[in-house]
Amino acid sequence: MVRRTIRPVVFVLLIPAILFSRQQQPQPQQKVPRHDAAAVVKLVPVRVLDAEGNPITDLKKEDFVLFDNKVRKVITEFEVHALRRIPPSLNLAQPTLGTTPVPELGRKYFLYLDIQGSDVDGMANAKKAAIEFVESRLLPGDEAALLYYAPMTGLNMAEYLTADRAKLKKAINRANEFGAGVYGGTLNAGYGGVGESVGVMSAPQGRAAVQMKTEGETVQAVDREDGVVVRVRNNPEAGLGTAGMPAPSNVPSLGLFGRRSSDFAPNMAELADALRYIPGAKTIVFFSARATIPVDLARTFAASNTPVFVVNTQDWIMKGGVKQKYLWEEHPLKAFAEASGGRYFSDVTAVQTVTSDIQAFSANYYVLGYYINLEWDGKSHQIKVEVTRPGARAFAQEGYNNPRPFGEWTDIEKKLQIYDLAFADRPASRDALDLPLRSFLSRDGKGRSGVVLAGLAVDEKTGIPPGKAELFVFVFEKGGQAVRALRTEMDFTASAGRMIHPYVTIPLPAGEYEVRFVARDTVTGQVAAGMSAFAVPASGESGLRFSSPLLIVTGREPHYLKLNWPGKNAEPSTLVDFYPFLPKNGSPLIGALRAGERKIQAVIAAEFPAGAATPKVDLSFLLTNAAGQAFPIATRIVEMKKIAATRSALALEIDLPDLAPGDYILAITAAEAATKASYILRSPFTVK
Repeated sequence: MVRRTIRPVVFVLLIPAILFSRQQQPQPQQKVPRHDAAAVVKLVPVRVLDAEGNPITDLKKEDFVLFDNKVRKVITEFEVHALRRIPPSLNLAQPTLGTTPVPELGRKYFLYLDIQGSDVDGMANAKKAAIEFVESRLLPGDEAALLYYAPMTGLNMAEYLTADRAKLKKAINRANEFGAGVYGGTLNAGYGGVGESVGVMSAPQGRAAVQMKTEGETVQAVDREDGVVVRVRNNPEAGLGTAGMPAPSNVPSLGLFGRRSSDFAPNMAELADALRYIPGAKTIVFFSARATIPVDLARTFAASNTPVFVVNTQDWIMKGGVKQKYLWEEHPLKAFAEASGGRYFSDVTAVQTVTSDIQAFSANYYVLGYYINLEWDGKSHQIKVEVTRPGARAFAQEGYNNPRPFGEWTDIEKKLQIYDLAFADRPASRDALDLPLRSFLSRDGKGRSGVVLAGLAVDEKTGIPPGKAELFVFVFEKGGQAVRALRTEMDFTASAGRMIHPYVTIPLPAGEYEVRFVARDTVTGQVAAGMSAFAVPASGESGLRFSSPLLIVTGREPHYLKLNWPGKNAEPSTLVDFYPFLPKNGSPLIGALRAGERKIQAVIAAEFPAGAATPKVDLSFLLTNAAGQAFPIATRIVEMKKIAATRSALALEIDLPDLAPGDYILAITAAEAATKASYILRSPFTVK
């Protein structure tokens, strides 16, 4: 064990046991999406039913025939997905020897409450069924989201894909015609420019009741001399709900209005198109009693690999002026469900049967794969799947469209991509690059508790291409409630090849939080996303308070970019207020330390009680790898000074040995001489 002791140093404790950010695990470098032709495997989920309408689960690859634009394709990939817990009411054939059922994991359910298309009793029954499905039918690995369509607010998303049953049940209970927000307000989504009414879906209000405006201001900031310009554009309509209803003042608004209730069909069509972005096994569970619904909409969902299971919320009929119990076995919704590849249920009150059957039908299916030449032209393809077994019926998507360049995406598709990256427990995006992100707890003397710092590469292959981009920042309380958000527009044209470090301050009360950054190029749609968790300690603690150490890599040119939270008052704090010693030839270690880099610095700020005697602190250092092996390091003080009556700061230089690629932890132990109390400050980093 190698230690180095330095004395005396004046410091302050931020928290007795500092909580550091939870970083994402390093991921393989991914390439920027290119609009080139490529041979890829097209995967087609197929559900097969027998003459009684029950799933067949014992078929083999040879039992299927698949056509793409009337051309028979060779099926190269084949999987059997079979539910292990089959409801007793269903007599399902079991997989035979020779087939390999794939454990059903990662199904994605979109529970959709059609408030406009249901009466009060029907919606009450629908909510009971939805809650039963969440409580009893979601399996480990499953996720669900809650959508609803209301007369006054149009299409809304009350909760995005999550495995948290408690959040889903809260969202179901909150959903009503005025909105599903925690405070009952309408919070519609949008992130367009001034005066653009492009919103067609509200934000997930369980995690995104957030603000994307500056309340009458246009904020511009230039980062030193690197030419980075940040602009936050105000939407004059922000702060109002749909139909001009004011949103609660304590729930910031995303700004733009949803569409009118008469836009149900266009909203549904755009939702179906956007669901193509979400990979994997997707299912819509639609609670409605609409008498008219275009079957073409169902085909759009089928083309998105998203079958719709429809539950009719009306279980009565008027006869002789009297409402009588009646089940609509034949209904336009039945044709809609079957055209999508789903199933129709006529009795919303049969909760156990409906939810059990939806689980079984959505969990038992096959996946067929075949090679296609992918073109970025948006052209349509027709798919037809046949089964050779007599009496068997195959339900598969009726077609698909080739991908389109980002510039041709609809507004809802662009929003769904951001929702997925910012709000999902497990983002489904496979194209997003890793955006390194760290949270640093520190005091600025002005009431703020720290900063969140990102490392954004301006590079066509490893980050965001030079040019115009947008950056989203979302902060959530532990458990999901959104408390802060911003969106900025940037121009990185003059920053090609640089590493930019956008950051925001932490002006939050005591609690546990999660922050997500999403950067997206506005031309190519290339995205980078990152997440970090942190905890703000309760006030009133006495004694020393140390900040999270900020590690600096010497020899790298720094490019910091301060992002302001929306509000009338500009935030005075900058990174220097938290960490006074920021070298001109050193950049924060947010991503990976390159192999061969041997010199870093550590900046530590500290705070001590007013009126107390100046404490003396001994510092010792320990560098270990993931296996616990210790490595020798040399440390020395570069600068130290008292920056306020109760605040001090210290800059240390650290010489590292030649480290092999891997994960490391630099632990700094601060021991107070008078009280013998000690505090360990841990800084993880990776060498590549």
